[in-house]
Amino acid sequence: MNRFVFQRLFTLFISTMSLKSKLLQNIIKPPFVLCTSFLRLLGKCFRLNYKQISVVFNLYFQGALLLISGALPLISAFENVIINLNWRGWVLLFVCAFYFGIYIIGFIAIIRHYHLPLEYSFETCVKDLLLIAEKCHISYQAINLIIFIFWWLTLIGVNVCFSYCIIN
Repeated sequence: MNRFVFQRLFTLFISTMSLKSKLLQNIIKPPFVLCTSFLRLLGKCFRLNYKQISVVFNLYFQGALLLISGALPLISAFENVIINLNWRGWVLLFVCAFYFGIYIIGFIAIIRHYHLPLEYSFETCVKDLLLIAEKCHISYQAINLIIFIFWWLTLIGVNVCFSYCIIN
């Protein structure tokens, strides 16, 4: 039930953006080209081709940073327990441990689904993104930007804000 509701809300959100218009496609293309150019340049620095650097950076590196940011609330809650020593701190610590556990499970799922070799991971990721783009009625470029830029930055921001709220 919850999964269906989430899928419907996500599809509704994406479809309201009406990304099929030419104007929005022209807005999406420059940031996508900028991102792919950045990956190509980064790949040259590490002597990896585009497929390899895309997987290493977008899946493994960004996933690891997201995992680390997911640990920030737990670290903040642990510090709160040490300083305050009250039952609310322990409840908060438990909630943050559960929250971080979700990030661990998600990262493990990404590593298992997009396993080596890197070319296989890239092809699998492209297939998954094309499927999501088709279901949401948006372009491949748009779903790439939504997931690997906007959604990623939003989750990092939420983790930092959550940690800041725990500390203060």
